[in-house]
Order: sequence, then structure tokens, then C-alpha cells
Amino acid sequence: MSTASRLTRAAFLALLALPAVASGASRAGDISGRLEFTARTASSPADSLAAFFASADYTGFLGNARLRWDHRWGDFSAEVHYRISVETGGGLALSSAMSGLLPPPPPGNLLGLEWTTVNTANQRITHGIDRLSFSYSSPSMVLRIGRQALTWGAGTVFHPMDLVAPFSPAARDTEFKPGVDMVYLQWLMDNGDDLELIGVPRRAVAGGPVSADASTFALRYRTTLGDLGAEMVLARDHGDTTAGLGLSGALGGAAWNLEVVPTRLANGTVRTSGLANISTATQIMGRTGLLFAEYFHNGFGLDTKGLSLAGLTPDLADRLGRGQVFNVGKDYLAFGLSLEVSPLVNVSAGSMLSLTDQSRLSTAQLNWSLSDNANLILGAQMPGGARGTEFGGLPASGNGAPYATPEKSVYLLFRQYF
Repeated sequence: MSTASRLTRAAFLALLALPAVASGASRAGDISGRLEFTARTASSPADSLAAFFASADYTGFLGNARLRWDHRWGDFSAEVHYRISVETGGGLALSSAMSGLLPPPPPGNLLGLEWTTVNTANQRITHGIDRLSFSYSSPSMVLRIGRQALTWGAGTVFHPMDLVAPFSPAARDTEFKPGVDMVYLQWLMDNGDDLELIGVPRRAVAGGPVSADASTFALRYRTTLGDLGAEMVLARDHGDTTAGLGLSGALGGAAWNLEVVPTRLANGTVRTSGLANISTATQIMGRTGLLFAEYFHNGFGLDTKGLSLAGLTPDLADRLGRGQVFNVGKDYLAFGLSLEVSPLVNVSAGSMLSLTDQSRLSTAQLNWSLSDNANLILGAQMPGGARGTEFGGLPASGNGAPYATPEKSVYLLFRQYF
């Protein structure tokens, strides 16, 4: 057995023991956490990048854990999250190959608090500090410094107003956003309005000095306009100027949101993204359900007819590479349903349709609550569309194989909280 295999095996065994160890420690402090084990099988066409770089069909296993420590001293508090991930399977070779098709992004964080212990064609162990922040709170102010998470905007699937580490529309796990090194300041006003300011310093290249053109500085103001909620954003983000206006309100028993996000690039070009969504709770066959629909316009998107990954514009490729935009087309419609089958079982299904080329990505999930602190989740992902479309498969270059095709996949996930 190779050294990498022995380390991977030891890491999986350590993850199994973590809840018991953390449970004992939590009795003496503010410690909690989450443990996950996922088995996943995936299949791609014979002319896909997966088949070209790795295997068209593979099975992978993922174990990850998050250990949390939170404590408060009066108006002051601190938060630390340690995360470790152990992965095996053919998907690693594919993810490495796909990342090489895009320009290397600037370092995502100022501090290097993530480490890779094992990194082979089919084994990887990574770990690091995902939260490390210190806060001061008063009735009118919050100041937080360090690695933390922040969410702006009201998108359900797409997040054009969320400038710092947004979730992918296809993300399966949205409980914890990736932590980002930043300074966060919030003023809470007597009339209920609030103003938030953030500074996210970054380096243009690893080991280099902090660069204003790689950093993000932004403010958001939230208020009410009659019966409507409103938020306004102004940012200097990676050298570009971004603004945003969001409105929210009620329509009958439903809730709706509208966002418009123009970005002025350094060369003077303006790209405007936006979304509109609506959601409502309802009864379906006597069961409580939640329905939603969301339209998204990608201001950086392209006409996918005849498009290849090698032909992406620099502004789109940059945002794809740094995880700020996730789609290459212009217009999308997402819709979904979540239904409570019983107090312990919830099922959900959704689809993301590209209005640019009529390709789609559909998902389904069953969540079974095994106990107060354990869930079993069965899920599936199914892409659809003709070759030369976003979810049917865009060519890596030219107009032929290999194609960047989303995988058909089924996964079984066990999640435990402690």
C-alpha cells in the first residue's frame, strides 16, 4: 500500500472517531461540528472530457468534517472553524483537468490557511481553517475582522449581487459558505435601516503584495420603501465598478425579489446582470410544499451556438475561474419544489433551463431525518441537451470532441451533527 493510500485510510478512520472526541470536548466548551460521508457514482458520454482525462464512469467517496468553536465575552466574540476533506475516486482527475482550461485565478484569501496533504490522480486530503474571526457588537454597530462568511442578495439559485464567494447554482451543500478574509462593519439605525461595509484584501499572485485590482471594497444599504424592502450595493470589485439594486415584496401569499446588477469593466464596457424570483408555500395532496421560480440574466454570458471553452471572453473566463460566475449562457429559468412527505422525510426536485440553447440540468433529492442530529440524503443530477449546448456539452476547443459535459450522477450522503 502506498504512503498516500495509508494516509487516506487513516484520515477516513480519524473522521469516524471525530464526533466522539468532539462530544467529550464540547462538555467543557463551545464546540460543535458536522460530519459527512458521501458515496457517489457518475457517468459521462464517451466523447466527454471525463472520458478523455479520466474515466467516463467512476465511483467516488468523500468524507469531510467541520469542527466549530464559538465563544462570547460580553460584547466580544470569536469564531474558529477547522475543516478536513478526504476524497477518493476518478472525479479528482477530471476536476484538475477542468481547472486547467481556465486562467489561474488570483489567490482567494489573503492568508494561506488551507493545506493539501495528499494529492494524487485518485486521492486527495485537504484541511484548513475556514473561519477565524473576532467580533465586537453593540446595539448600533457590528465590527468583525478575519475569515468569515457573508451573503448579499436574495437569489434562490443564482446570486448576481453576492460578490464574495457565492454558491454555485448546482451546489449540493449550502449550509456553510467558504470563509473569506475580510473586514466587516455594520451600522444599525434607529429606523430599522442598516449600512454594511466590507473590505476583502487579496493578492494578484500568490506571495505577492496586496493588490487593489484583486481586492473587493463594497457597501450595502438596506431600507424600506413603503411595503417594499430595498437594498443598494456599490462596489469596487477586482478592478471593476459594480452597482446593485434589489427590491422585495409580497404578492398575495407569495414572496418576490428583483435584482439589477450593472458592472462597469476597467475598459469602460458595461455588463448588466439581474434576476427575478417568486416563491410560495402551498398544500399538495395534504402535504406542505414550497414552490419557486427564478429568471436570471447573465450579463457576462454569451451565445452558446458555436461556442467552445477556448472561445470564452476574458471577462467571463476570469469570473468563471475565480468562482464568481458559473454559467456561460445569457438567460436561464430555474424552478423547483420541496415537499414534506412526513415529519421525517422531505423530497425536493428542481431544474435549471438555459433559455439560450434549451439545455437543462435537473436535480432530485430525498432527505430522511434519522434522528435529531443525523440525516440520510439520496440525490441525483441529470443533464440534458444536444452537443454544443451548455448542459449537453460544449467543446473544449473547436467544434468537436472532447465535450465539457455535466455528469449524470447519483449520491448517498450521511450527515451527522455533534
